[in-house]
Amino acid sequence: MKYLLLCLLSFSWINAQDLSEQMQRFTQLFEGEFDNYKQIHLEKESKAEFPHEHIHSVFAKVNAPVFGENVFYVKQYMNGDPKKLYRQRLYSFSKNEVENAIELKIYSFPTDSLFIDSHLFPEKLANESPQTLTSYAGCEVFWQPDADGFKGYMKDNACKVVSKRSGKTIIITDNLKLNPDEIWIQDEAKDEQGNYVFGHKGGEPHKLKRCHYFKGWILLQKEIGSETEDFYALRGLRWHNQGQRITMTDEAENSLGYEVELAEVSYRGTLSLMKLAFYKTGEEKSFIYTWASPDTQNIGINLRWIQAGLTKE
Repeated sequence: MKYLLLCLLSFSWINAQDLSEQMQRFTQLFEGEFDNYKQIHLEKESKAEFPHEHIHSVFAKVNAPVFGENVFYVKQYMNGDPKKLYRQRLYSFSKNEVENAIELKIYSFPTDSLFIDSHLFPEKLANESPQTLTSYAGCEVFWQPDADGFKGYMKDNACKVVSKRSGKTIIITDNLKLNPDEIWIQDEAKDEQGNYVFGHKGGEPHKLKRCHYFKGWILLQKEIGSETEDFYALRGLRWHNQGQRITMTDEAENSLGYEVELAEVSYRGTLSLMKLAFYKTGEEKSFIYTWASPDTQNIGINLRWIQAGLTKE
């Protein structure tokens, strides 16, 4: 009996140590920004039957000890536009030795507009606690090691929430994958009769690539085609490589009629590259672009009348 007790205690200690190591690696991988622009580009090219929404996710670690040691502010928006915010949450990760997993508890805010960019304005969370935010029992996500990252899952039929829109009870499931380069999110919901509520109708996850930021500059000739060397100069720019566009403006923030996009794309599902593209404002087809390998540290272009140079942070 004493031997069995010692074995159980030893197993518990090893399990706790292992979970601590997993937590450290998990939180390192989880923090950052992710975007599925590359997936959207591929689906446009292949004319997919069920195209995904274009979503951008921000996972930023925050200091909110009342929620736990590993807490993240989360915001997600559509079509590369931060103003099209569709979800904000507070995530708290803890070690669950019974499940031998990292457990995620999800909190929603009472008034979303009051908590925008809480990772940049920590005072917004100063007076909040698990009692002032909302969470739902059964909607926890469990993360376990998988290949070079982690897989996440909800327990079957455990997450039941009354929809604010319809007033009906819906059952939510979530399956996820996280690795150094991307996060896959497959959240779905049905009602109690099994009818579709939301989720990708093709059963495919949103595949978000990790965003890497570049710093750079853009020059635009004030009198295009002239012999003058008078340029609008945009310096100290910063944008990510998953389809973000920069609108060129003058010193008074007036649009100059051009946009510049940096995007990691894939052509015909095989050739991956980094594309730097230039657009006239309001147009979806670029008038010129250049490319480099997807892991490039530098990319630029010089057409004399318009120039740009970027370096990876």
